[in-house]
Amino acid sequence: MFARLTFFPRSLVGRVFALYTVTLLVFVGGGLGLFYQFQFSGEIEDAQNRAENLASVIVPTISDSAVIGDDDTIAKTLERAISHSSFASVAFIDLKGRQVRAVRTDPPTLQAPEWLVDEIRNRLFDTNRPINAGGRDYGVLRLTLAPELIAGELWRPARAAMLLGVLSIVLGLFLIRWPLVQWLGQLGKLRTLEENLLSGEGGAPKPLDDNAPIELRQTFAALNQAAENLQAQREQAAVTLGSIDDAVLTLDAHGKVMLANPAASVLFDTPFEGLLEQDIVRLLPEAFEGQGGFNAWRGKRIDLVTSDGQKHVFDTTLSPILGTTGEVICYVLACRDITEQHILDMRLRSELATRQTALIALRGVLEGLTSRDKLSRNSLLHKRLVPGLQMEAPESERSDDDIEAISLMISGLVSSLQERSEQLNAIFALSPDGFVSFDARQCVSYVNPAFMQLTGLSEADVLGHDEGTFSELLSSRCSSETRAHLPSFATMRREARDEDDGTTRRAVIEVERPIHRVLEVGLRVSQSDVISQVFHLRDVTHETEVDRMKSEFLSTAAHELRTPMSSIFGFCELLLVRQHTPERQKDMLNTIHRQTKRMIAILNELLDLARIEARRGADFVLEAADLTGLLRDAVSDFRPPGDRTAPDVSIGVAAAWVRIDRNKMHQALSNVLSNAYKYSPDGGPVELKLLQRGQMGTDAMWGIEIQDHGMGMTPEQVARISERFYRADASGNIPGTGLGMSIVKEIVTLLGGSMDVRSEFGQGTCVTLWLPVAPAPLASSVALLEAVAVPATPA
Repeated sequence: MFARLTFFPRSLVGRVFALYTVTLLVFVGGGLGLFYQFQFSGEIEDAQNRAENLASVIVPTISDSAVIGDDDTIAKTLERAISHSSFASVAFIDLKGRQVRAVRTDPPTLQAPEWLVDEIRNRLFDTNRPINAGGRDYGVLRLTLAPELIAGELWRPARAAMLLGVLSIVLGLFLIRWPLVQWLGQLGKLRTLEENLLSGEGGAPKPLDDNAPIELRQTFAALNQAAENLQAQREQAAVTLGSIDDAVLTLDAHGKVMLANPAASVLFDTPFEGLLEQDIVRLLPEAFEGQGGFNAWRGKRIDLVTSDGQKHVFDTTLSPILGTTGEVICYVLACRDITEQHILDMRLRSELATRQTALIALRGVLEGLTSRDKLSRNSLLHKRLVPGLQMEAPESERSDDDIEAISLMISGLVSSLQERSEQLNAIFALSPDGFVSFDARQCVSYVNPAFMQLTGLSEADVLGHDEGTFSELLSSRCSSETRAHLPSFATMRREARDEDDGTTRRAVIEVERPIHRVLEVGLRVSQSDVISQVFHLRDVTHETEVDRMKSEFLSTAAHELRTPMSSIFGFCELLLVRQHTPERQKDMLNTIHRQTKRMIAILNELLDLARIEARRGADFVLEAADLTGLLRDAVSDFRPPGDRTAPDVSIGVAAAWVRIDRNKMHQALSNVLSNAYKYSPDGGPVELKLLQRGQMGTDAMWGIEIQDHGMGMTPEQVARISERFYRADASGNIPGTGLGMSIVKEIVTLLGGSMDVRSEFGQGTCVTLWLPVAPAPLASSVALLEAVAVPATPA
């Protein structure tokens, strides 16, 4: 907010000084105001008290003189009373209106400001005392205070206090200005560091002297080290770019040259300074011809006439450099001279064209030397390698050189086929899916390792068998339900022919051996003479289990929500169609309210659990925390139901440091404590202990043990305690959603810990939450953490 003010200082020294000035003015001004208010009120009250006291003193004398009519005595008494006092006048007024008055004429010793005199005049009032004797009234004694005299007496200490305040402000500003300039004024060296980095000189400023704060000295040391590293990287990059023959240019987002190496200067016959800020589109129009913008490319060849007048061919690559937010901040353009390679390529193309002619001429020789079966396969590969090979050349054009060329080509073709075969074997061997290929006789010719692992069938078990035997072997591994629905090969082939891509719709089977798996099977029909079809298996056990768990979860959640919703709907319908007594209506509305709270609790816990699982701890605010303080806060905030006593806490250590999210861990402890009380309805103590397992290291753990003496659980119930919507109490008498322990387990697991549950039916349950031990922070950090993590006072 202050940074937006135009008059606010721009420098750190100025801002700290301004903040100190404002603070000092506020406190000194506030102190002067309080002093003035106290002195002002006290002086007014003292003046009124003096008037009352003086009236009490002179009233007897005035009464005696008024009885005998001695006006001279009254006048002398009034003059003595007004001298050396703060009264403006003192008067005796008899019943006939006649006055005997004494007026003060000497001026005040110190003239106060008019506003102060007016303020005091508005708050003063005259003091009146009736004069009577023997039950008879003789008149009134009136004392009038002098505001000028009282204001003068107030102005003297107020003026001295203001003078001291101004002096304190001036001295305080002077004393704070000098150390601020000495300590923070050295931040100006950051500008020197920035200029060095921008200019590329890399010379870091001298370290700060000992007068600077240690944080600034550490910051400057880190910046100097970063500047030295950056300069070293720059020098290394400059040496690297200068040693390569490729032209390399760095462009900004608009295509302006920012940096170029010596090879680029030679390519464009322009010194380095002349290339800077040049438009790359103007320098290399051939590279950007037909492009609407700066689109990245690789391997684009362009023809360029260099400064020596020779035509060269360059292979260019344009690579974008992305910023932290994903936008393009600059480009790197690399240009490699491939003129010699291009000439060689053209020569090779010419030679290939010559060989292509030779292949056409000697096709008849190949047909005569190759058997019919091999000829069909080689002819197909020959057509792929030599497009346009459709005519036979005259026999007179055949020669020994052509036969040698054909032999070399066949040798290369065989090598290529071998490499491709090895690649396919590697792919099938590494594939997690199972493949079974059938030959032209529809017998098994190949199985990959994944098939043997999924089905437990070895290669010797299936190789050479026909479809029927293979189906029986696969069926022996399936469950009894799957065997009846295992599709036949005839059915799968018929479906494959009906499909455009020659594949069947996938079917799902379950195998029991070697382990239970759910497999998705399919068949692809081939038109090849070697392979007639390929049987495919894919392990979908995990996906099937996830679908089952999702369906079970949705069914359970719908059931849990339907129960309170049915109750709400039923009572609402009763309230709409019938008239009930006020007591009955109130009872129905209370039931609706309870069921609504139950639905809200289920939905909130579902949302908490979904949020925790989806973010996987990404929203956790992890910090070093002392478990002893966290346990005390959790017990203090927890309210036991009814008249039950609070948990018995046994800690036994001074500190137990862990790295956790305080709020999430507090939620987990509250859930476990709530269950401990709910599932011990007959009473009994709930005990909370802090345990330690292992020494300081990777296996050291702190444990929070919550023990109740309630109904307990069976081993089967303990195994399902963290399942969603699972509740050990099937009667429904104990309120709850069945999601609390699921949330506890997710929180503890994401914090790197674990949850142990021990229970004995009818005896009670013990839940232990284990968390990894974290190193204790430094003493200063501990003080800071304790100051920040002060627990709020319970409501």
